[in-house]
Amino acid sequence: MNVSDVDDTPILISIIPNLMGGDGHIVPYHTSVTQAANLLNWHHIALATPDPKIVDLPANWYPCLSSEDLEAKLHPVVRILKLRAIFDLGWSIAKKLNQDILPRYKHPIIFLERFIHVQLLALLIALYIIPIKNLSIWLLYRREVHNDKTCWIYKLLNKAIKNRVASGKFHLLTDSEILSSSISKYFDESVMVMPIPHTEFLHIENDYYPNDEIICWWAGPPRDEKGWNVIQDLVSSVAQQASRICVVAAQASELVPIDGGVRVQFVPNHLSKKEYIIWLQKSHIILLPYDANAYKERTSGIFTESIMAGKIPLVTQGTWMAKELSKYDLTEVIIEDWSQHETVIHKIFNISQSLNIKNKIKEIQQAYQKFHTIEGFAKQMKELCDDSYKCRRC
Repeated sequence: MNVSDVDDTPILISIIPNLMGGDGHIVPYHTSVTQAANLLNWHHIALATPDPKIVDLPANWYPCLSSEDLEAKLHPVVRILKLRAIFDLGWSIAKKLNQDILPRYKHPIIFLERFIHVQLLALLIALYIIPIKNLSIWLLYRREVHNDKTCWIYKLLNKAIKNRVASGKFHLLTDSEILSSSISKYFDESVMVMPIPHTEFLHIENDYYPNDEIICWWAGPPRDEKGWNVIQDLVSSVAQQASRICVVAAQASELVPIDGGVRVQFVPNHLSKKEYIIWLQKSHIILLPYDANAYKERTSGIFTESIMAGKIPLVTQGTWMAKELSKYDLTEVIIEDWSQHETVIHKIFNISQSLNIKNKIKEIQQAYQKFHTIEGFAKQMKELCDDSYKCRRC
């Protein structure tokens, strides 16, 4: 290939080691990253593991990575000993980059935004197989890894990856101001706070005063850290006004309501984007009884989307979501003890009718609409590119 054939436009390469069957934020997040790249006239591709549950990937996604699940529940020491599977993942990353990407683009950027330590090790292995000239690495941390028993592994791998690429081409990112401060201190690195880009709900019209049922949506896959036990206890309790409340949840939650309690409506485990927006539009309250330890500094895409849509979230005290709401004096929607079912149900009824809370939601909604957007994400991407390359095409 001639030098003149090499594309001078930056290309962002999302590495996705686990599509998680389509659950969670992954597909909408990286679809939004594509849109942000388009705003900058950049290229964007995603290299992912094959997933039989997802058959309709976007055209710029390539299911070419090694498919062994490195996130299977194993003891951390046992997981780190799966060296063959780790090497296979690193080799599959390197193979695709060497064959189809690095020879064609002058300014490649590898972007990894959801990972565990062994997947990060696989990336390091790939960096010793591929040419690294002009290559940048962006790592977005979502969890409080500095509190994990394996925190030293992440720190070691960060340093190894930083030392592998050229000066100024390694960047740590997160989407939480609180987490940014914590991991910056632990890793001794600057950390850029990125917007949450998959928030295209600006034109949802709200039914502010429910006249019949109050629809409360517990969105997403049922997990213990997201409050499965809390929701099950809530729908199996009897309280005054409970019959006016409908809890919407995924079929996999298998919630069991009782006579005299709240009504339960199940929705498919995997909603299309259109279906997701429809339920967001129908809902009056978004239930987020997330574990305070798991979400102390970690963000929630569903919370951000609910705010962007002007919906009322009900959250757990001590979480990142509660701290965000406290900035706007929205303490009324923060639950200290979800086990007080009658109190929770009474609160749901009251806040669904409160004009004062609606006005506070509008205030935080306006702030979020200025930052948590595709345009905001593109702005941060450009700033990172300017720092890394100082190139005229960024």
